[in-house]
Amino acid sequence: EGRTRGDISRAKEMLRREPALVGTLLGRIARATARYLKAQIAAGAAVIQLFDTWAGELTRDEYDALELPAIRMIIDALGGNSASAVPKILFAKGSSTHLESMARTGADVLSVDWHTDLADARRRLEAVGRISTGRTIALQGNVDPSILLRSMEETRAAARAAVEATGGLGHILNLGHGILPATPVDHAKAFVEAGQRAPLPVRAQVGRGN
Repeated sequence: EGRTRGDISRAKEMLRREPALVGTLLGRIARATARYLKAQIAAGAAVIQLFDTWAGELTRDEYDALELPAIRMIIDALGGNSASAVPKILFAKGSSTHLESMARTGADVLSVDWHTDLADARRRLEAVGRISTGRTIALQGNVDPSILLRSMEETRAAARAAVEATGGLGHILNLGHGILPATPVDHAKAFVEAGQRAPLPVRAQVGRGN
């Protein structure tokens, strides 16, 4: 698009007219991104996260044909799932449509938006993990950021509900997108504290920090 316009109509038209060129462009972006992330890791980054805000604009076939190979290229360049590799988180807005495809990128954690049901996402990831990846993929998310603009109790309740949806197993409590600038600091603190205090199943408490 060349700038933030609030839509990606030009990019989608390019995808329709010149899909091969879009694939070439994404490959170049992937290689440049991998070099940048390697520099971040060399500088001490303990985990990296890829943000894909426009994934929900793609059909499943478009995602699999263009997005999936580019993300795999980045993750493979960072050591894939080797023991020495840093954990890799993949966020995609509109992720519910592409969850199974995202599971095949090699990411260790999938960060999902607030339109995705966490319990359903866990079931879907367990199924695809057993079938195609042979490993467990964690979830991150997925509270609507606007909830933190409401009352303290609603903020705390949203954090507890997110933890309850997964039982706290293989789950990083977080928002389903970036925190809104108008969010009161006290509400952000209440969100974190409620998540830390949320009751977990006995099996999820093993190794839990204070």
